[in-house]
Amino acid sequence: MNAVTDVRLRWTLLASSSFSVMANATIAASMPRMAEVFGDTPNAPFLAKLILTTPALFIVVFAPIAGICIDRYGRLKFLFASMLLYGLAGASGFFLNDLNQILMGRAFLGVAVAGIMTTTTTLIGDYFVGAERLKYVGLQGVYFSLAGVLFVGVGGVLAEFDWRWPFLIYLSSWIVLVPAVRYLHEPPRHVRNVGDAADAPAPWKPLSLAYALTFFMLVVFYMTPVQLPFLLRNIGVHSSGLAALAICLGSLASGGGAMMQHRFHYRIGYVSIYAYSLLLVVIGYALISVTHSYGVVLLGASLSGFGIGVLFPNAGMWVTTLAPPRIRGRLLGFMTASMYLGQFFSPILVEPVVALVGLSGAFAVAAGASLLVAALLWMTCRGFDRHAVAV
Repeated sequence: MNAVTDVRLRWTLLASSSFSVMANATIAASMPRMAEVFGDTPNAPFLAKLILTTPALFIVVFAPIAGICIDRYGRLKFLFASMLLYGLAGASGFFLNDLNQILMGRAFLGVAVAGIMTTTTTLIGDYFVGAERLKYVGLQGVYFSLAGVLFVGVGGVLAEFDWRWPFLIYLSSWIVLVPAVRYLHEPPRHVRNVGDAADAPAPWKPLSLAYALTFFMLVVFYMTPVQLPFLLRNIGVHSSGLAALAICLGSLASGGGAMMQHRFHYRIGYVSIYAYSLLLVVIGYALISVTHSYGVVLLGASLSGFGIGVLFPNAGMWVTTLAPPRIRGRLLGFMTASMYLGQFFSPILVEPVVALVGLSGAFAVAAGASLLVAALLWMTCRGFDRHAVAV
């Protein structure tokens, strides 16, 4: 592969994988307005939040299936079909006039994201090894954060005019499909079945911990796009654009964390990175919980965003490192499922807490839970850090 082709492959893979970030970030700022428009629908505010997270439930179901399919039949055809479905299902919200119908379109979007995210994550494990893989995952984290800023920002601006317009952004997957067909290549079978590693059993104890931590991480993280726009309204900030700015700033800080994460792997292990990063989430969410100042909310979103920016690539790298090549797709499929199971359950688990202690109190509870998990990791799970440099 020449240098030009390699660069095109890398950037096409980045662009393809970014649609998993775009899936929900694009319409985050539209939720309050959507709840108002469909105010006659029972439980409209809650259903509007589910519009954001419904794809996650279907990703949970279909990501493991996608992993099995791409291990058995190959990566690229599955990826291309998923990108086609993504544009069709994502843009459906622009045309539909019923919350339940929009929820159905979001369900098909979830099927598409399951295929895209599982396949692109597996391709990273196929195309890159060692330090090169670490650097690429860091680059992907930065790109995801910038893409999140772009999608949330554009979605927020469009939502100021009409809550429907952000749904059209999903059609961009059809544009990226062209270079994906041209520049991505199917990894040879022998690359995914090499040497003794192909026959190694899956290390289920650290994998189970990685999946559990990923679920928890997403429940906590998704409070920012789901709950923060409503909290801002409670403290007097009613602009969809300002809500989008808060989410964007968290995404930018997340990019900074992703950019730094590869350096941590040479000094501390995966579990220790989880613990340190969760402390930043604790501080950020604690600030959000005690303030009525928009500026302090931005600071809290930035701190928690930086911590999350380290956590996301750390989780993916750990599972990629642990996974034997012959079953990498299905194990990363379970990783994708864990992420989106947490995303889907975030509003469901947080809503009773909001009802009990309010939105500010819910962020305080999330900060306390994150502190507890960080302490438990330090006390009981650091033995898994022996995998820190096995990349």
